[in-house]
Amino acid sequence: MPAIRTSVKTSRTPYSAPQQKRLTRDSFLVEDLSDSTSCSDFDESYVQRALLLPSGKSSSGRRQPSTSAHPSKSRVASTKCTADPITIKGITFHPTVVFDTFWRWAFERKAIDDRRRSGMDAPWSEDPIFQRYAFCNTFRVLDKLSQYIIREVIEKGSQEPNEVVFRVILFNSFTKIDTWELLDNELGPLTWPRYNRAEYQKVLTRAKRAGTTLYTGAFQKPSPKFEFKDAHINHLCLLEVLMESDLPSRLMNAKYLAEVYEYLLSFPSMGEFSTYQLLLNLMYTNVLNFSNMDFVIAGPGATSGLTKMFGAKKMKAAKHAVPGIEEDLIRWFAENQNAQFERLGLKFSGLGPDRLPMDLADIEHAMCEVDKYSRQAHPQFKGKSIHIRAIFHPSPGIYPPTPVLPKAWKHPDRKILRIWPGPRPTKDPRYVVSRIKAHRDGARGREYKVSWSGYTDADDTWEPEQGLLQDAPGAVNEYLASL
Repeated sequence: MPAIRTSVKTSRTPYSAPQQKRLTRDSFLVEDLSDSTSCSDFDESYVQRALLLPSGKSSSGRRQPSTSAHPSKSRVASTKCTADPITIKGITFHPTVVFDTFWRWAFERKAIDDRRRSGMDAPWSEDPIFQRYAFCNTFRVLDKLSQYIIREVIEKGSQEPNEVVFRVILFNSFTKIDTWELLDNELGPLTWPRYNRAEYQKVLTRAKRAGTTLYTGAFQKPSPKFEFKDAHINHLCLLEVLMESDLPSRLMNAKYLAEVYEYLLSFPSMGEFSTYQLLLNLMYTNVLNFSNMDFVIAGPGATSGLTKMFGAKKMKAAKHAVPGIEEDLIRWFAENQNAQFERLGLKFSGLGPDRLPMDLADIEHAMCEVDKYSRQAHPQFKGKSIHIRAIFHPSPGIYPPTPVLPKAWKHPDRKILRIWPGPRPTKDPRYVVSRIKAHRDGARGREYKVSWSGYTDADDTWEPEQGLLQDAPGAVNEYLASL
């Protein structure tokens, strides 16, 4: 198996003491803490295929849920913004009309989900944009893909950390339900001890040659540059690398969620967006028990949404003056959501029986969707894209009246806020071991001659056994087995 060698780096030291305190997500519905995806235009697996409703009654005469405003009064788009300026870290932002649209969009998209789950007939909103185009849910956990990951990938099968992490990484490698079910039907049960690259490769290659699309259409998944031509084989290699790095133990022993993100980001082909999506999926498990208010990364869609809310020049200057200001804005949105809904006269229903507010990932997720919504509602605010590709098509079958929420969310550690006080995480690449060619006895013990993926024989190096056993045990074992 390929293996990873960590690059030589000095560990980051936080520049201030850890910020830890007890909290509940409900506290953000009450307190005003103002000083404090990732979605696709076209991927069906990331979009709840909801239709929208035109009046107080469905065609069957059933009333709407009491948590949702009358559809005729819940149009999302407005013509002016009524919000006051926002000041964060000395920078004052003057909201545009898209700022108010964000809150109205979040309210109406959740109301649509509520109405649909109550059993009402379509359509579920009078908003013509919602009627024509498909959007992700206000809460990421309610999206079809998240519901599937929780129900079928995480909470089915062994709950041993190694097994849970293996299943999440395998699913995340392709982020497509059909690919997971193909592997499960052909090779299941899918477990780390039974994993065999050759068998997985055979199944996936046969499906690809038959014209099956193995990957999500939601976002690009560039493969790491291992020694294979096919992306799916290289992604299997990356899966092996992550598992051999003892990832489950690193997750469970991490002190900050930002450290986990930075560690995952260091692996080949892991970009900021793909790393954050993997992190969020792992957050549905019991091996990564952190608060959903600890950490966020603004993806391209959220960045575009913020630009429309506060202006391109303002956001460019703010990002230059305060690195990470986009994440600060996302946190402000999360911590002030109750006041914003109240300002606009919206009774937000929240998530689940506890009526949980949006967390950081939900805000980031929704900003991406509002960016898309604004292409139709507010075309005067320009972005890289001007069209919404995801046309709404209702999915067949019965819409579950109650969504599944991760069992891991009940863990007490989820109520402890642990915000990383250091700088914004950055990528520090790791080097991939292609193979071990020889060994020798050095002054400090056994050493191995390592060939690095992507480099020539002239770049081979002698590495101490102790480091390789920690970072690349599979490569060492394969070499020793070949002697």
